[in-house]
Amino acid sequence: MSALAPFKALVHQRCGLHLEGLAEARLLRAVASLQAFTGLADNTQLLKQLTSDTVLFDHFVSQLTVNETYFCREPDALNWLVSTYLPERLAARGPPLSIFSAGCSSGEEPYSVAMMLFERFGERAKSLFTLTGGDLDHQILAKARQAIYGGMAFRALSPDFKARYFSPFQGRFKLHESLRQWVTFCPFNLLNAHESHPGGPFDVILFRNVSIYFDPQTRRRIHHQLSQLLAPNGILLCGVTETLGNDLGVFELVEDQGIFYFRRAEQSAAVPTAPLEPPMLAMRAKADDSSDIRESARETLGLASSTDLAPDAPLAQTADSEQADSTADQLHTAHQLLNQNAFNEAATLLEALLKQQPWSIDTLVLAGLVARWQQKPHVAYDYFKRAIYVAPECWPAHFYLAELYRQGELTDEPLQRKQRYAAVVRLLTTAPTSSGGLDTIVPPLPPGDARFLAERYLEADSTTLASPHLSQGVS
Repeated sequence: MSALAPFKALVHQRCGLHLEGLAEARLLRAVASLQAFTGLADNTQLLKQLTSDTVLFDHFVSQLTVNETYFCREPDALNWLVSTYLPERLAARGPPLSIFSAGCSSGEEPYSVAMMLFERFGERAKSLFTLTGGDLDHQILAKARQAIYGGMAFRALSPDFKARYFSPFQGRFKLHESLRQWVTFCPFNLLNAHESHPGGPFDVILFRNVSIYFDPQTRRRIHHQLSQLLAPNGILLCGVTETLGNDLGVFELVEDQGIFYFRRAEQSAAVPTAPLEPPMLAMRAKADDSSDIRESARETLGLASSTDLAPDAPLAQTADSEQADSTADQLHTAHQLLNQNAFNEAATLLEALLKQQPWSIDTLVLAGLVARWQQKPHVAYDYFKRAIYVAPECWPAHFYLAELYRQGELTDEPLQRKQRYAAVVRLLTTAPTSSGGLDTIVPPLPPGDARFLAERYLEADSTTLASPHLSQGVS
């Protein structure tokens, strides 16, 4: 047994933190620091004291988390929260509404929400909303209460916001007192929500960029804890890259305007059973024969005569591989239909595929392109955003989102457009031949061309990222 195993077990039992892989290095440093602090070299004695001394344990845990955060992280979700969800919630049930940042670290997240609410509602915001941050780390909470920050915390905040809400203080910057006093902080253990007494019930719980520390079983336990803190019809908002990893059955996943969030699943609803899928016909259509392609698409969509179907069901052991082959064939067919301007047939085929696999990157990107050519830019936007939620490295989705703005298909948002092009450049600089998460189809644009075009558009665009608009920062 590893010498670190008892420490891992204790931390996991009390806090749920999963200290494997790269986290072991932090644990090793924390144990060495604990030995130096206590003068105990024997791990058995050290563990005994750690178990019985709450203050010592809190000091130990504070060294095990990264606490990497900054203002206005993932601004799209925060903009939706402040501009869409909270106003609708206010109209439905009235003030005050309560917002809780679970795992708030040094306070940048709840303070970001405070600034954005103040922008929208003015001084009145303080009577409309309560803001609370909770974290396991007592030392980081002390930093949050001070509200004094250095340069890296501002890397996604516009200079305009920084000037409006912060003042220079001893070589750093301090949040204005009125906002600092508005946000309250409390110790909070995600595994023992009720013992932590954070307040509530909450209309919104932000559980963003925290779940990386927990294994799926612990995350499910945390979800049950958080569900007890949610007000009726309240929502749980996770980080963009964590959405699928938090779809564990405790909450229902919902999408609105390209933003995904969770709400409490209906208690009375039975757990749905996946319906049996009809056997799919394998398709080997030639790319240069549009009539064969269209006929194959009709067959795949169940429009062929029932007498054409093979009477025998596939063997259980080959069903999965046959379905995977069939899905790949259908994707290629949809791609060919798109290239031949058969947009309606392609859209119908892709819609059927998405019912089977709603998070398929290939299907979402193709569906977005088809919707764009059908002159349905808002539908295309939703498909591309979903693709990015599933695979943040999906540079084709970033590129075509930017194109929707640049080509005037959507009302231009210069900041969003530049963010998407910048993401393309960043991703393809790191991995020049990346497929962008596409498994079956080739990228609709060669990666080298996409990077060249994105760089060109960025150079030609004189709009600065430092915009005073609410959609600030680079996610």
